[in-house]
Amino acid sequence: MKTLIALLFCLLVPGYSFSDDLPDAGMNPENSGPETFMSQSEKEVKSKDFSFTVNPYIWMMGATGTVGVPNTPSGYPKSVSFNETFADAVGNIKFAFMAAGKIKYKSVSLLYDIVYGNLKAFDVADPNGKGLVTGDVTMKEFITDLALAYRIPSKSKATFVDVYAGTRIWAMDQEITLDPVDPNLQSRMLSNSNSWIDPIIGVKADFSLTKDWFAYAKADFGGFGANSEWTLMTLAGCGYKFNQHWNTSLGIKYLGLEYNKDDLYLNIDQYGLALTLGYWY
Repeated sequence: MKTLIALLFCLLVPGYSFSDDLPDAGMNPENSGPETFMSQSEKEVKSKDFSFTVNPYIWMMGATGTVGVPNTPSGYPKSVSFNETFADAVGNIKFAFMAAGKIKYKSVSLLYDIVYGNLKAFDVADPNGKGLVTGDVTMKEFITDLALAYRIPSKSKATFVDVYAGTRIWAMDQEITLDPVDPNLQSRMLSNSNSWIDPIIGVKADFSLTKDWFAYAKADFGGFGANSEWTLMTLAGCGYKFNQHWNTSLGIKYLGLEYNKDDLYLNIDQYGLALTLGYWY
């Protein structure tokens, strides 16, 4: 498995800091630090058993990887590789939509994160170093994370840890255009669509640093060969609380995948910075 430290940039509107991964929209009194920092209104809200967060956001990502699709004709590369930095990828994102958050009752939460991206015309190369004059790949991806989380009981008023388990649902379209070196081979456009579900398990932690500042970290792993060979997500950052409901944060995120079934091969890493604006109720 390829290990990568990643950066992801997101712009969120009402939600909970970054996808479902930041501390209850930052202003959950559980994340407001020691008792001495809490206002009377925050103390009243703390008694709530039910809360939720909603969070549309934009993901500006860099991407690198290798893609191969079924039914590639003889003489053409069975897979192609690409490496788009964050700056390159911004110009190639045709459309993107993301929304995330969670629904929480006492110690149990339903986490969700929905990502749709249309990544257009990434330049590609033959990973064997020969065979192509030019080529590009366009990918459409629809990724949905759904998980149940449980908050581990603790007497700490500044650190909160949840463990979770669920699914990562993938729907991926690939379109590869190849211009071979061999003059006897014509340019070809290859395409494929596929969807599958991976189990995931993970842990997330929220930290109240002061009355207004907080930090967070999250990681999960999945696939286990059930469909994907593996999938890995990591996220970490810190943020600032404007008031009881609104906050902003800056984080880094990585999402990786290796899938190899029925002649479809996807080994993709996506990464970028996350700048968020979150809302919690």
